[in-house]
This record gives sequence, structure tokens and C-alpha cells, in this order.
Amino acid sequence: MKKLHDDQVEAFDTEFVDDARWQPISALINRDFPGGEFSFLDVGGGNGMFADRMLSEYPRSNGTVLDNSEVLLARNVPNPRKQTVCASAENVATLNSRFDLVCINWVLHHLVGDTYRQSRLHQLATLQALRGLLTDNGRVSIYENNYLGWWFRDLPGRLIFELTSSRLLSSVVGKMGANTAGVGVCFLSQRQWFDTIGKAGYRLMEFAEPDQWTWPLRLEWKAALHLKSIRTGHYWLARR
Repeated sequence: MKKLHDDQVEAFDTEFVDDARWQPISALINRDFPGGEFSFLDVGGGNGMFADRMLSEYPRSNGTVLDNSEVLLARNVPNPRKQTVCASAENVATLNSRFDLVCINWVLHHLVGDTYRQSRLHQLATLQALRGLLTDNGRVSIYENNYLGWWFRDLPGRLIFELTSSRLLSSVVGKMGANTAGVGVCFLSQRQWFDTIGKAGYRLMEFAEPDQWTWPLRLEWKAALHLKSIRTGHYWLARR
């Protein structure tokens, strides 16, 4: 699995789960863990800002932040109810813990290999491995972007992968605003995420699209990518 360079990782030293995107998560936690006592794993949790919000909102919870970037993990604020683990998402099966809740926010599209097929398999294998870390009534919370094409709804994600994974085109793609230029990124359509979730052995309990992702692309770039829209999707899963 490919890994972003440190300078590319710096661009992700932020928190994309704002107040509006927090609402679907908190509502489902309150429903499925009414006592607020649960353990959680934040896969690709980076600087720990999302985990810190979880710990603050749910003082009876405890969490683990997993990320393959030592740079971002070093920015975590210490908390006796939080631990950090430096490891790649592809190695989650090696963790000797079970979790009531696994959160994976905008991480799956970064699990890329040398080809599109490899990247899709990485996404599937990681979801399958996370399934094995859940407690009996465990849940998985996923935030991902849903890319929709005009006539061929799955096409934009494939085109973006081919462009961003090309080293020859990295300078051009970087000017388009793709921080993953030269490494690759594998976005999917909503239909493809649903299909991958089912193949990984999950039951989709809730789905929401709280907002539209803003990517300031010029019209000609959108046309070249066959891109109609990008929606933010939240997926709440249970083991089948």
C-alpha cells in the first residue's frame, strides 16, 4: 500500500468533522450506546482532534488513535483515556483489542496500491479486518466522499485515480488541487461504497449525506473528469 510523503500529510492536519457532520455520529452513538460508555478506535485519526471531541462529549468513553504518520500523532493532546498507535490501516488486524465503535473518517480513499484493482482490494480487506475488531454489538462509522458522474456514475473516481497515481502527470494534477498527486487516491460512488460494505460483511444500518463537498474545480476540469457532484456520505454499520 502506498504512503503519502510528510509534506503531503501536512495538508491533512485539520479536522473535517465540523458541527454539522458531528450530528449524525452523535445521534447514532446516543441511540446505540445510551450510557455513553464505550471504547472506540479512530483509524487514520492523525492529530487526535476527532478523538478529543469524542472523549469530551462522552466522558465515560476511552479511545485509541491509529495513524501511520508520526508527525501527526506527535500533535495529539495527552489524555489518560486516549492512547496512540503508529501503524497503517492495513495492519489493524494486529491490534490485540476489541472496540465498541470504529471510526474511519476520509481514510478509505487513501488506501491505494499500484493499480485501481489493488486499491479497491485494499479498501475491502481493511473493512474486513476492522470487522474482526468489533465487540458483539459493535458499530463502524465511516465518512467518505461520494463521487457521481453524469452518465457513467462510477467513472469520476476511476479517472481521478489514474490521474493522481501517475508520476508523469503529478505536476499537472497538483495544480488541479490534488494533494495526493504522484501517489494516488481512490474515490468511489455511493453505489460502489454500498457494494464494498456488503462484500466486507456489514449491514448498513443508517446512511446520510449531510452536505456537499466543495472542490473549487474549474468547469473544464469537471467536464474532463465527468464529474456531476461530490456528496459527503456518512455510513453507520453493524456486522452481518
